[in-house]
Amino acid sequence: MINLFEYLNYREFLRDAYEERHAGDWRFSHRYIAEKAGFDSSMFNKILQGKRNITDRLVSTFAEIFCKDEREKTYFANMVAFNQAKNHSESRQYLEKLVATKECKVENLAKDQFEYFDHWYHAVIRELVTFYPYVGDDAALGLMVRPPITASQVKSSIALLERLSMIKKNEQTGFYEQTQGLISSGTESYSTAVNSYIQQNLNVAQTALDRFGHTERNLSTLAFGCDENTYKELVEMFRRFRREVLAKVAACEKPNRVFQLGMQFFPLSDPYPPPQRRGRKRRIRGQETLDSKESLNDSEEGENV
Repeated sequence: MINLFEYLNYREFLRDAYEERHAGDWRFSHRYIAEKAGFDSSMFNKILQGKRNITDRLVSTFAEIFCKDEREKTYFANMVAFNQAKNHSESRQYLEKLVATKECKVENLAKDQFEYFDHWYHAVIRELVTFYPYVGDDAALGLMVRPPITASQVKSSIALLERLSMIKKNEQTGFYEQTQGLISSGTESYSTAVNSYIQQNLNVAQTALDRFGHTERNLSTLAFGCDENTYKELVEMFRRFRREVLAKVAACEKPNRVFQLGMQFFPLSDPYPPPQRRGRKRRIRGQETLDSKESLNDSEEGENV
């Protein structure tokens, strides 16, 4: 029997819960769900495919069909809100509600993952211990970080990295070293946690201009116009460059400093001409266009029904 609290994606839960019920009762079908929900029989499949989001009314309807008690209904509602969140803050808010559920089997993993990405300096400490002979001098290690962090922050960071099996103490040398341990979880919690990490690193980057001279930093920015095909080619170029950087870093035998490389690539304008949309009409430079909600087709963002 499937356990709702093992899920972070409501579409995956609905798919598995439906298949389990349908296997035991052939009358439990898409048509049956459509009658209960008051929509077309094809709509449930579109929801599972991520082509449609669900409204508050359907959250209650699906909760009545697939949840056993009020606790499960609350978890299901939070899971839907998490998956359909419009921004990072909202996404994080609902993920924290999910992992706060005591029986949630993703709780420990998600909390550890959140804790790791919640502070930018955990990644710095993980790199520092590969060449700094840390043997418990928390304050000294904290002063190696730019900007510096406190001894208590270093202590908690070391404890977290050990718990995640990302570092371990070498019994022969007494020093810490990296391991192959990696955080693994569903893509939903991962992206939400990483967004927080990226935001923090952007804040750290803002102060780099004041903290380092031009010989110790290399900062630049570009603004340019291009089309969709060029955009895709540039994204692939960035991916290749990242792989080349990782290969070069892996070949470095004696690192002595931790660096951050940030690459941000995002639009600074809407496309022109704008895409045609359903809804009220508007004019742009004499060209009549239509405004309405866009149809979104990825696994987490779809039209509400």
